[in-house]
Amino acid sequence: MNLGHENETLEFKESLGQLDKGLKSITAMLNRSGYGCVCFGVLDNGDVKGLTVGPNTLMDIRNKIKFLISPQALVHIEKVTVGKLDYIKVTAHGSDIPYSCDGRYYIRNVAADETVSSEILRKMLTTSETDIIRRIPSEDQDLTFNQFDSFMSKYGIHTESSISFHKNYGLKNDEGKFNLMAYLLSDQNNVSIKVVKFEGTDKSTMSERTDFGSQCLLRSVQEVLEYVKVNNAVKVDLSDGIRKETPLLDYEAFREAWINACIHNLWIEMIPPIVFIYDDRLEILSNGGLPYGLSCKDFFCGKSFPVNRELYAIFKSTTLAYESNGISTIVSKYTKDAFSIGSGLIKVTLNFNFERDDVVARKHKEKAIYKLTIKQKKILELLKGNGELTQKELSDKTSVSLAGVKKIMQKLQELNLISRSGAKKNGRWIVASN
Repeated sequence: MNLGHENETLEFKESLGQLDKGLKSITAMLNRSGYGCVCFGVLDNGDVKGLTVGPNTLMDIRNKIKFLISPQALVHIEKVTVGKLDYIKVTAHGSDIPYSCDGRYYIRNVAADETVSSEILRKMLTTSETDIIRRIPSEDQDLTFNQFDSFMSKYGIHTESSISFHKNYGLKNDEGKFNLMAYLLSDQNNVSIKVVKFEGTDKSTMSERTDFGSQCLLRSVQEVLEYVKVNNAVKVDLSDGIRKETPLLDYEAFREAWINACIHNLWIEMIPPIVFIYDDRLEILSNGGLPYGLSCKDFFCGKSFPVNRELYAIFKSTTLAYESNGISTIVSKYTKDAFSIGSGLIKVTLNFNFERDDVVARKHKEKAIYKLTIKQKKILELLKGNGELTQKELSDKTSVSLAGVKKIMQKLQELNLISRSGAKKNGRWIVASN
């Protein structure tokens, strides 16, 4: 018997050895049409080959579906007998798009299963009635929320019983399991948000990396705000007899950009937003791009399709997020050129209003080193390798007279390129970084 041809809602698999691939096809068809059928024991051309169906085969398939496909769909599994041959027919219905198989997302294209692009996944997310991070179960189900509770209490929001707490904040999915949003807000959250600082205007030399992780997401987000606020230097100008203060960057614009990045980030990929700091600018990168259907024009006009609506509600209840149009705040200070929008990434660039003191000092040292003589550079390199060298040892290694070494050492100290640590006899020379 022949069952016809494969199409957008029908797939054939020769044996149950292809069960995982068959379930991938189920999710791809659900995401495309809300319905799908896979027949096991059928050749690609539609001919029934048959297979052996044991007493536990159908239950094993059902358990595998329950384990791999999320969220749960309405699934029917049956053994079909054609003459002396048996095959298994699995049909699924569902409207709770997007569906995943083993944590990955697929969509049906004619008779093939394709990995969902970021743009299509965004479309699925914005058309779904439930936030995806509320539906995906957390791999860790042993979660606690002490940090979250403490953070919320600062804003007069107190949790009651565990049941109402989990329900009110949407921390469990329809199957009663802690979801991805619960994991992000839990004490066990191990998604680390980073602020990375570089020397210069590119990523060739990293000077500092600060991690804000292994804690409730709200605390990490707040700590990044505090980090930037503390390091937002102010330049004071008294030249006109009137005190004029200019911050390194506009903090409110940064705040809006950072909170937007965290709220609209595509958290299902577990790639958090990140902050890069260069000599001349600060950049915020968030994963996911614009929501599907939202044009750049709409974006700059203030329209928004929150991908993580429940997370946004929590941010708003703690005043981390405002009702105001944050995009207009950024544009008014830095123009639309501050935004670089791709299909899977949004970058916000905030240029600095002046050079930081550490940048000026580093450039001064670099300039001083550039002007050093060959002998001065040689001694500096030797001290960089071994700060315990004496002036006599330096003289022997460089063939420079002891008096000459003393003059060079004095010059290097005047340029703040070296300094002495400890006693004169048992101390060591410290070569300035950068």
